[in-house]
Amino acid sequence: MDRTPRVGLYVCPLSAVDVTRRLLPFLFGMVFCSQACQRESAPQALKPGASRSTGLASADSAVSNSSNFNGTPIASGRTIWFSSVFKVSGVGSSGATIDVLASKITFSAGSTPYTVTAPAGRVTIDPAATAATTTFDTSSGTWRTTVPLQWSGNAFLTGVSFPVTASLPGGINPVTWSADFITDPPGVTINWQWAAAVYTQFAENNNVHVKPVDDPNLSAYKNSDHAGTPESYKPYVIGGARGGGGSNYTGSLSASVSVTPFPLPVPCGFPQ
Repeated sequence: MDRTPRVGLYVCPLSAVDVTRRLLPFLFGMVFCSQACQRESAPQALKPGASRSTGLASADSAVSNSSNFNGTPIASGRTIWFSSVFKVSGVGSSGATIDVLASKITFSAGSTPYTVTAPAGRVTIDPAATAATTTFDTSSGTWRTTVPLQWSGNAFLTGVSFPVTASLPGGINPVTWSADFITDPPGVTINWQWAAAVYTQFAENNNVHVKPVDDPNLSAYKNSDHAGTPESYKPYVIGGARGGGGSNYTGSLSASVSVTPFPLPVPCGFPQ
């Protein structure tokens, strides 16, 4: 992504309120760019000659998606695998990048509140890609997924395993996943969902081997499993959370939340 600064200055009258309202999103954008640069380990793979917009778009605040667990209790010693997936529209021929910052899942069991922090995720929609892949970058704690311009069904965004240390009752409601989204370029709409399944055995993120897309022909996993399936641990899935066990390796999806991040504004008097 080209973040070479361009210098431009113009003068316009602003009230103190206008300055405050315009400055906060700008500062947010600066903080994000700093974080993104720190965790970017390699240049994005793009078709030779393709260009990437220098504009970023961001949701103005964390977006929340609430659902519930089914009626199956979850015993201590089990692991809940939370996975987040998406569909997208508005992507041009040069592709796009979608970032979800470190997000959180919250719920309560009785009087005990729980907060599960999910790693950041970066999806590169690459016009040069011919297959979909997902890996976990341990150095930055980021899920990295690459997909071609076209795929069928959902694609993986981020996920996290939650070891259950105290038995949980069935029917927990609500369970809320909240996340901040960034897109480059602007104009991309994300339809976001999440799911959760229970496993008797599980591993750290980098050993899960997540299926990147629903599409049965586009990744190393030539099967009908859903995006977000932890392929290495399918024999250990059981009922609970949002899953019924059997061949449901991710659990049922939540409702879809549509997110269209808006372009980060450049305040009057700041470099563009």
